Amino acid sequence: MNYGQHKAILLLLILSATFIGCKSAKQGADAGSSGAKAAAARILSQFEAGELSQIYKESAPLFQQTGPEDKFVAQFQQSLKKTGKFNTPKEPAIESRPNDTFVISYHLENDRFKTDIHLTLTKSASGKFELAGIHEHDDPKK
Repeated sequence: MNYGQHKAILLLLILSATFIGCKSAKQGADAGSSGAKAAAARILSQFEAGELSQIYKESAPLFQQTGPEDKFVAQFQQSLKKTGKFNTPKEPAIESRPNDTFVISYHLENDRFKTDIHLTLTKSASGKFELAGIHEHDDPKK
């Protein structure tokens, strides 16, 4: 084999390794997003059921440091009372962030409001996705 053939074989090996590495990274991200999506669906159903204390208790420690449980519960009870029940959410949007973190965004509606809820979920050391942040925006329908 001459120098050119060695170079071509080396290039093929590098490209193959890169392709395989990208594919396995994508598979890992897909698995993570499905886990985050399942956790977000659980949290959303807990909101609808009024299980706010449970959401807080299962959230990431960093989330709990932002304020006490009773304040979290009171704030979202007020929000649920204001908006009322929502129709079944559409398929959520999923955004991948570094360090096994995902933002799951739901668009919800009922007769009175259009609401966007963004749940930030991060994978704990045990592998479970936990709520790390939440943002809700309510727009009254005209």
